[in-house]
Amino acid sequence: MKWLITFLFLFTLVNAEEITTGNLITNGNFETGNANGWTTNGDVQVLNDCCELNGVASNYDLEFGDSGSVEQDFNLSTNTITQDMLDNGITLDSSIDAQNGECSVAGCWGGQGEADTFTNVLTIKDSDGNTLASNTTIRTDVTGIDGAIFTDRLIYNGTGSNVGNINISGSDANAPANLGGPNIDNISVTMTYDSSVLSNEITNEINEIFE
Repeated sequence: MKWLITFLFLFTLVNAEEITTGNLITNGNFETGNANGWTTNGDVQVLNDCCELNGVASNYDLEFGDSGSVEQDFNLSTNTITQDMLDNGITLDSSIDAQNGECSVAGCWGGQGEADTFTNVLTIKDSDGNTLASNTTIRTDVTGIDGAIFTDRLIYNGTGSNVGNINISGSDANAPANLGGPNIDNISVTMTYDSSVLSNEITNEINEIFE
């Protein structure tokens, strides 16, 4: 019987079910006309957007001035996603639609000066706010007027993950200027996790077998 339990345990590991959530970000497209849900720092404004971005209707985006940032915490555990599930390890995937054009750079669509900088930081924290894992990506990519989609990934295989955070900052290489930095829109973060959880009874049986 114990060997059967061991087999079932290994079978469960091989056939663990990975689930990907929907977007965990609040007000990621700024269609509220404001930055509600975000903590803002420095020179950032939500303004009317002139264009459809990458096939997505858009009336507003967030624009950086000389230097600024926005960040947002989001819960990883819910009524259906338990801490035990998160302790199996998680992956965060972010997507940001960014516009960045400067006319001293080939392929520009507007603006002046050298390529601006925009940075994305993904962080996983425990329930006490301690950082467990973090990933920083700094970009100076210049885009056309429709912008481009930039993606990042953070993988954490340890235990204790409970809260996620995304921090996006931008700066204008031609500062001081008026809203000369990058623009961002259609921000999303999804989480992939393993929903399999072993009962205490099975865990104890497995411990006895290996002992």
